[in-house]
Amino acid sequence: MNPTIGIIGVGHLAGYIVAGLMGTESPPRVLLSPRGAANAARLSEKYGLDVAESNDAVVDGSDVVLLVTRPDDLLTAVSNLPWREGQTAISLAAGVALSGLQNGIAPATAVRTLPITAAKIHESPTCLFPENAAARALFEQLGSVHVFDDEETYDLASIQGVVFSVFHAGIQSIAGWMEESGLDKDTARELAARALRATGGMVLAHPENDFDSMVAEYATDGTLTLAALQELRKNGGLSGWPEALTAALNRNREVARDTL
Repeated sequence: MNPTIGIIGVGHLAGYIVAGLMGTESPPRVLLSPRGAANAARLSEKYGLDVAESNDAVVDGSDVVLLVTRPDDLLTAVSNLPWREGQTAISLAAGVALSGLQNGIAPATAVRTLPITAAKIHESPTCLFPENAAARALFEQLGSVHVFDDEETYDLASIQGVVFSVFHAGIQSIAGWMEESGLDKDTARELAARALRATGGMVLAHPENDFDSMVAEYATDGTLTLAALQELRKNGGLSGWPEALTAALNRNREVARDTL
């Protein structure tokens, strides 16, 4: 029997998660908080979901509760709610330490995770800390689940969500160049997106191949790939990634300090 999934904080990300869950073979019952009333009403009408009268009612009526609030609002939002033993509270807020969350939702069990909006199409690589059967079962319906044994490593791995988000800008740049060079807008968009999707698919399909060999296979002397790669390296198009991801990780750590 499917657990009832409660959601506190019915905003942008929650909408994608609900869409993904409703697209599974056996959708769970989902109970929405009244926070984000317009979005909750929209999801309720579209999928026939219940909107609770309060956050207390969400916790009281759910087996698993997803906490999808802003990081600086999370600990306030979960305090003084009727949490109970055997219940699972899953934080989707970046930077909020497990210890603080656990104190706020005791005697329920606290879990941290950070899916991406690709949960809507069941392709979210979701990081999880710590291992939890209820959380794993939920997010395996929305993509792949990657469990980490310590919080520092979990926080590092969760930066993959930034990669996903930033690649939208990369696809935009590529598609924009194609359109300016003569392709129609729809074709440019699809080709740029499918090229990036295919690249990831090849990496996953061949774990035996290291990245140097994969790059060298395509970027041989005289190829278009080598010409493009050399230009990217000359202009810092690849070397900027470590600095960008470090900036995101540092920001995540700042959020964590602020919520202590």
